[in-house]
Amino acid sequence: MSRNFEIIQLQINEATLKALPNRQRNQLLACMHAHNELAVMNRLLMFSCNAVGVGELHDHAQGVQMWCIMQVLTGKLFEVWKMLDERFLKSNPTDPAIAALSGDHKENLEWLQGYFDTKDTALRIIRDKSAFHYDKQLNLDEAVADVTEDERRVYLAEHPANGLYYLGSSIVFRTVFAIVADKAGGTSAMSQIERMQKGVDVALTDVQEVNVRLHAVLYGLERISISPGHIRMS
Repeated sequence: MSRNFEIIQLQINEATLKALPNRQRNQLLACMHAHNELAVMNRLLMFSCNAVGVGELHDHAQGVQMWCIMQVLTGKLFEVWKMLDERFLKSNPTDPAIAALSGDHKENLEWLQGYFDTKDTALRIIRDKSAFHYDKQLNLDEAVADVTEDERRVYLAEHPANGLYYLGSSIVFRTVFAIVADKAGGTSAMSQIERMQKGVDVALTDVQEVNVRLHAVLYGLERISISPGHIRMS
């Protein structure tokens, strides 16, 4: 079996968990819970990119599914970063766990701080423009002016949960991903559909890098919180 799929089972001593100071224990459990949330959302995103049945309905359902999961994952990435910022980075003096991070983990942390502090990143655009409570009104004029027949589809089902309002998501996400592409540059000769595809590619690349670096930092903090002597391998 590839080492990428190797599972190592560890057991944290009960006495150690109980003996941790409240702040350190809360930090540890918050990082572990955040790690699980991100892992679940990432698996859902990967599943949503798998091939589905043939036909426009399947294509539209897959597209909406992937866009929406990416949107939720993006919001979760910002939420986890906010947790790290408030519980670790804002500490004065420097939190011992941050000071004890390895060089690689500190490098990832600095990269993440620069990314999340930047205004026009792909993930910030997705979060702010596709979530109703961040951006009150998204300018959809360009997308609506060039809306295709396929994009005007609405699929109704006997059970409301099985309906698919493709019109809503296709126009919103086409606009959002076009903005992402324009911020990346090189789109002056592209159609809006081409800009949307480029925006999706840019966003997926950013999602992957932010996830890898954020998982690395979380792992570093978790590892520091409990010393090897307090962990038993099963």
